[in-house]
Amino acid sequence: MSYIEEQLATNIPSSLGARDFMIERLILRDNTIELLRQNGKSQQVEDELLSLAKCECNTGNIFEPTKCKCRAREAHFLVAQFYYDTIQYLKAWQWYSQIKDVDLRALYQLAVMCFEEVSPPECKPGYGVQQAEEKAESWWLLAASDDKNQALMEAMTALAFFYSRKYSNFYNMTKAFEWHYKAAKKGSLESLGAVGSMYLFGLGTKQSLDRAVNYLRDAAERGNVYAMGLLTYCYYTKKLYTKATDLAQKLICLDNVEELSRATCCLPQYIKKGIALSAFVLGRCYELGNGIKPDSKQALKYYRQCFKFDADICSLLQDYVAHQKI
Repeated sequence: MSYIEEQLATNIPSSLGARDFMIERLILRDNTIELLRQNGKSQQVEDELLSLAKCECNTGNIFEPTKCKCRAREAHFLVAQFYYDTIQYLKAWQWYSQIKDVDLRALYQLAVMCFEEVSPPECKPGYGVQQAEEKAESWWLLAASDDKNQALMEAMTALAFFYSRKYSNFYNMTKAFEWHYKAAKKGSLESLGAVGSMYLFGLGTKQSLDRAVNYLRDAAERGNVYAMGLLTYCYYTKKLYTKATDLAQKLICLDNVEELSRATCCLPQYIKKGIALSAFVLGRCYELGNGIKPDSKQALKYYRQCFKFDADICSLLQDYVAHQKI
């Protein structure tokens, strides 16, 4: 059995290669182009995928998405994903479009392409960013609201981030919270942490420190580094200094952000924010002797580490200190 056939024989991830597309960031890919270039197997993989996409359902070799029951329908998605990952966007669009009415993953990826403005010129929904975003929103809503209980978790999380963009015409934190909440229920680790942070700061929902801690603890236990960082902040504000320092000391040892991102499917910048938060909290504990022996040199060390990982977080927390919020 070939590698591609093995993929078809198992449960296919909901977004091979382009996992966890979110708003205002690059798609996390498995560096498909470089991998295929090094192995010299790009054409071989493409040919194999195309051969597996031939329908064997006695329909005269004509692929009919609604009638196909063989592996060809799954192979169509893999072919489209291959072209997407290798930046052959016209071909990707064409293959996704063939199955968009029967495969929510394809609909989701078309929305991604539309939002990123990499759809073919003849397929663009209008002129300008507004029209492209409206089309992306409509397709994500379809993928996230399927009435057959097959709604895509990724589409829910994508919508939540879509509505979280502060300076866009679609900014709506209430909607953002609703979609993060739904995605968290479906198992999204990123949205689980986001729900915790929104409860913590009262964004799109009523502020609740207790609910924030519960959601952040769940996300942290599953490996969400940003949630861990926010949890150290929660512990500190609740004066649970020993818990804060214990968790922070574990987090500051993390440094391979890209590897953590791939392992947890969480955004790299939020992993950095989580580490930065924990570093600042630990620095503050060393400065004031909260839960740990005071040490000004160690405090300075961790303040610098906070700045290294995320200057904005460092500036915000310094402002909190100046206004005696922490």
